[in-house]
Amino acid sequence: MKIRVDLNLSSCDNSYDILIESGILKNCINAAERRRNGNCSFEYEETAGILKSAGLKGRTFIITSETVNGLYGKDISAFLKEYGVKEEAIFVLPDGEKTKSLEYLSRIYDRLIEKKLERSDFIVAFGGGVIGDLAGFAAATYLRGIKFIQVPTTLLADVDSSVGGKTGIDHHAGKNLIGAFYQPKAVIIDVDLLKTLDKRELINGFAEVIKYGAVLDAELFAYLETNYEKIISFDKDSLIHIIQKSCSIKAAIVKEDEKEEGVRSVLNFGHSLGHAVEALYNYEGIKHGEAISIGMIFAAKLSKKLGLCFEDTVSKVKNLIKNSGLPADIPKFSPEQYLNAMKLDKKVNERQIKFVLIKEIGKFEFKKLDFDFIHDFLNETI
Repeated sequence: MKIRVDLNLSSCDNSYDILIESGILKNCINAAERRRNGNCSFEYEETAGILKSAGLKGRTFIITSETVNGLYGKDISAFLKEYGVKEEAIFVLPDGEKTKSLEYLSRIYDRLIEKKLERSDFIVAFGGGVIGDLAGFAAATYLRGIKFIQVPTTLLADVDSSVGGKTGIDHHAGKNLIGAFYQPKAVIIDVDLLKTLDKRELINGFAEVIKYGAVLDAELFAYLETNYEKIISFDKDSLIHIIQKSCSIKAAIVKEDEKEEGVRSVLNFGHSLGHAVEALYNYEGIKHGEAISIGMIFAAKLSKKLGLCFEDTVSKVKNLIKNSGLPADIPKFSPEQYLNAMKLDKKVNERQIKFVLIKEIGKFEFKKLDFDFIHDFLNETI
């Protein structure tokens, strides 16, 4: 399936395609082998068309992680070679959130300069959300911008971070404080790459799918309630369905608000408290999806407190999160610790934090809340 992220109404046309299929890398490599043996003239035409539209040619610089490189490094190299692209280098970085830092960004710049990559060349972000954010920011800033494509390898990256052009790194004071909006030229989602995820990592990505359903699509939320067991058991058809649905929702939101100046903020449901949880854990021992699951339940309870929704809505969000194996309880940090972490959130303005709240499943509302109110509610909730 191909989904178009249509951004031709912006100052320059940043539109691109998302391809979602099973076995993209393997099929292309196998087809090339059959052609070399004279058995078949098959070409994986849809992939070829998307990469051609993206302008993928010349040299590529692949940025990936240790785990992904060990599993699929040879496959991504063979895949790019199939389309006549010269791999200039593959740069392998450590796994984990702490890689999304100035230190590793600087190392990427050093290698790009060493290899003398030019604006006509490409970066390929091959990995999860950390790699996509880091590689995308390097692409946005090296030579004031070179082209890049996303080849995500986790469910979280498939449904969220690879689409929409948010790139960046963390600062020791907070998550994603340094970054840029910079769209990829294409996103290639091969669902078969999820087979090697451990279950915790798959469930981590499932949290972002819950987010889409909770505040934007009641039909999707109902599907998740009915099918969560199949999804977290790696049922391929269910995974393809939720990835397609999530990407379609995000593409529509990004088309309307590319730079998060309005409605795109809805995609931050659960993130105000969730980012604070990650920071308080020093980005160790808790994953992003796990943290925003806690944040979604907090935001739902906050919505009820403000009279925006009923207890039934809170229960639906909480039950789906708990049933899928995600954490539901707010960690026992103090209200002061949470507030100090949230004060560095990008959504803070004039001592208020913009929260995404829920009215009922599939419907949301924005509300700015002052620090004192949040402090008091944290006291009630923790």
